[in-house]
Amino acid sequence: MTNKPEKNICLFDCATSQKIIGRDKFMAAIEKILIHGAYCQGPETKELDQKLADYAGSKYCATCGSGTDALTLALMAWDVKPGDAVFVSSFTFVSSAEAPVLLGATPVFVDSRPDTYNMNPEDLKRAIAEVKKEGKLNLKAVIPVDIFGSPCELDEIIKIAHENGMKVLSVSCQSFGSVYHGKRAGSISDMTATSFYPTKPLGGYGDGGAVFTDNNEENELVKSSRVHGMSPDDHYDNVRLGMTGRMNTFQAAVLLQKMTVLDKELADRYTIAKRYDNELSDYFGKQRILDNCRSAYALYTINCEHRDELMAYLREAGIPCGAYYPRPVNTQTAYAKWNTRSVPVCEKLSKTVLSIPMHPYLERDEQSYIIEKMNEFAAKYSAKAA
Repeated sequence: MTNKPEKNICLFDCATSQKIIGRDKFMAAIEKILIHGAYCQGPETKELDQKLADYAGSKYCATCGSGTDALTLALMAWDVKPGDAVFVSSFTFVSSAEAPVLLGATPVFVDSRPDTYNMNPEDLKRAIAEVKKEGKLNLKAVIPVDIFGSPCELDEIIKIAHENGMKVLSVSCQSFGSVYHGKRAGSISDMTATSFYPTKPLGGYGDGGAVFTDNNEENELVKSSRVHGMSPDDHYDNVRLGMTGRMNTFQAAVLLQKMTVLDKELADRYTIAKRYDNELSDYFGKQRILDNCRSAYALYTINCEHRDELMAYLREAGIPCGAYYPRPVNTQTAYAKWNTRSVPVCEKLSKTVLSIPMHPYLERDEQSYIIEKMNEFAAKYSAKAA
C-alpha cells in the first residue's frame, strides 16, 4: 500500500520549471526589457517568433496575445465572414467555435471519435454534405483540435477539406510539441494556432498565442491584423480591419526561457503517460493515440462510466482531477442557435471523461498513489457490476 504523499498533489504544475531554469534567469530577462523599454513587439518577441517557427518546422510564426487571438487572426487572413461555414470540433474549449462566430461566420459542429476524442473525419464528410445540400453557406474552413495534446487524423481531414475547397486551421493549444507522422504541430496544416496559457505544454506566465504558416502572404496578413490592420509601410494607414493582438515583450522573454526545458518536459510527460497506460486498470478507457504519432500530454484523460463517483473518490483521497469538458460547445447557451447537428459521441464523452494529474514534475510516489487509488475504485465498481 502506498502512503499518501506529504505534499499536495497538483493537477498542473506551473511553478517548478522556474526553479529548474533558475529564477535569476527570468529576472535578468525582465531587467533587460526594463532597460531597453520595448514593452510591445520588442526584440525578444521577434526572437521568439523565429525560435518557435524553427522548433515547429514552419516557415513563419507570428506571436499574439492569446490562443483565441491566434484563431481569430488566422481566420481573418482567410477573409472568413458572414455566409461562411466553418467546421469545428464540439468536444473542446469554446475558442475554436468562438473565433468564426466573432467574424460573423457559422460554426458547423462535428462529432468526435469515441476512442481518440478527436474530430471524426467521417462525420466531417456528413456535415459537409448537409451544408452543401442546404445550399445557404459557403464552405470555408475546418478547425480540428488536437484534444488533450493528441494529434487528429490530419491527413484525412486535410484531404477532405481540400477536396471541398476549404483550408484547415489546426488547433495545437494542447499539442505544441506533439508529433504527427514525423512532423511537429505547427508544420502540418495550412495554418496552425496555439496557446501559451500557463497550463499548456509550453506555458507562459499569462496569456499568449501564435499562428504558424508556410505562406508568406498569410503571415504578413496575420502580423498586420494583430496591430489593427496596420500597413507595414505607414503605421498610420490601417489598410484592413484588425485588432489589438500583440504579445507583450515580457511574455516573450518568459517563453524563451521556458523553451529551454520544453523537450525534457515533453519526455517526462510521455514517461508518466506510459506508466499510466501500463498500470491503470483496464476498467478505465484510455485515449487512443494514433499510430506513428506522439501526444504532448497536456492532460491525461480517461473514460469512466461512473465519472462523477470517481471524481468524488479521488478528491476525497487528496487527488485533484477535472472534467474537461463537461459540456460540448454546441450545447452551451451562447451557441444554441447553431446547435443544428447531432453529436452523440461528444455528448457522451462530456459525461464520462476525467483528467488526472499530468505534468513533468509529478513525483514517482505521487504517480504510485494516484494509480493505487484509481485501481481501488476500479476494483470496487467492477465487483459491483459482477
